[in-house]
Amino acid sequence: MSDVFVIGAGCSVPYGFPTGAELMQNLKRFNYGRKFPRDTHDTCDIFLVDLYQDFFGYSSSDNKIKYQNDYAKVLPYPEHEKMYNQLMDEIVLPFSQSVRNSMMVSTDEFLKNRLGQKQNEQVDFGKRLIAYEILKAEHKSLIEPLSDINSSKTSKDKWLGNIDWIQHLLSQIDQQSNWEEILKETVFLTFNYDRVLEYCIFLYLTSDKQYADAVAHAFIKGMQIHHVNGFIGPLDKIPFGAVENGKYQEIAEGMETVWEKRQNRDESEKEKYQGFLKNAQRVYFMGFSYIPGNLESIGIPRDAKIIQNAKVYATAMGLSPQNRLRISSYLDLKDFEKRNEPEPMPEIVVQRTGLMSDAMYRWEYENQEKLAKERAKTRQRYLENRILKDASAVDLILDYYTLP
Repeated sequence: MSDVFVIGAGCSVPYGFPTGAELMQNLKRFNYGRKFPRDTHDTCDIFLVDLYQDFFGYSSSDNKIKYQNDYAKVLPYPEHEKMYNQLMDEIVLPFSQSVRNSMMVSTDEFLKNRLGQKQNEQVDFGKRLIAYEILKAEHKSLIEPLSDINSSKTSKDKWLGNIDWIQHLLSQIDQQSNWEEILKETVFLTFNYDRVLEYCIFLYLTSDKQYADAVAHAFIKGMQIHHVNGFIGPLDKIPFGAVENGKYQEIAEGMETVWEKRQNRDESEKEKYQGFLKNAQRVYFMGFSYIPGNLESIGIPRDAKIIQNAKVYATAMGLSPQNRLRISSYLDLKDFEKRNEPEPMPEIVVQRTGLMSDAMYRWEYENQEKLAKERAKTRQRYLENRILKDASAVDLILDYYTLP
């Protein structure tokens, strides 16, 4: 028996990463540049040279350092400019026009319509660009501490405030004598391409437990962290935030949209996830959007019988009541709406004596009403299957790790 965390994009938002919908908007607003000849004072990076180092044979970073903003000299040979313009004509400019006009909400949905067609090269480019955006977000989190990200008014008001859920989790696990066993046995099924979870665990192991880097990397590889749709790559191969790493082709090949998962479904992989879920003592859905295709990809069909013996906890921050009702139906939490409504208040009766003034009567009534509300709140707190409307209740989600 183990705990299973099903992790979505919302879990990375407090660390400065975009949600799926925000990532789509980022791609719509992205500066895709233009063909050569370019303005020598153009401040747009020639990001294509970095994304297609396998195509150009070198990184633009060397020449960018040397020539700074004189981008006409970054590609020193005429054949480089020809190759650059070829990429712009055949892939980049068609992609930029399509994504800006797209009616799709997420990048997965946008790329779905390019699978198995002549635009397959656009899918490859889209994945490289997604990896580029994620690595930039990783790099930003290195130079802008998480405490600074979380302390900004916009972030605090919109997301989790100063709650760092991974820090909270690791801090509580660290209080257990068998912390290594807990980390090794806990299963994380993440739909995120980023490595925020691995990086925080790496910092915990190297800073708090004083592991050598190589030992920490080996420990993480031995953990049950499964990127369902692929990810940027292990930290020891592609360092956290390494934007100019030159391995975008390799990264793109290791990333699959949920739609590609359906086309290339590996039943053994799905069965592995189902094994984790079937034997789970607790299942935590965190920062997850509950898209049926994503649930099915890890082996949770409608009615969710596979997790019927587990205690289920789930965040639903920002989701409408209709969506929360859909989630409760899919996961077979039939009394979800009742569990999230206030407990019915019992009738309050105050025996009034002849010596009791109106003020005394009102004070006694209000006191009994307060006690009744506390009792109702306590009863609700101990219900086992919960969908929480506010992700700030992360303490409640992780209560297992705080119990003696």
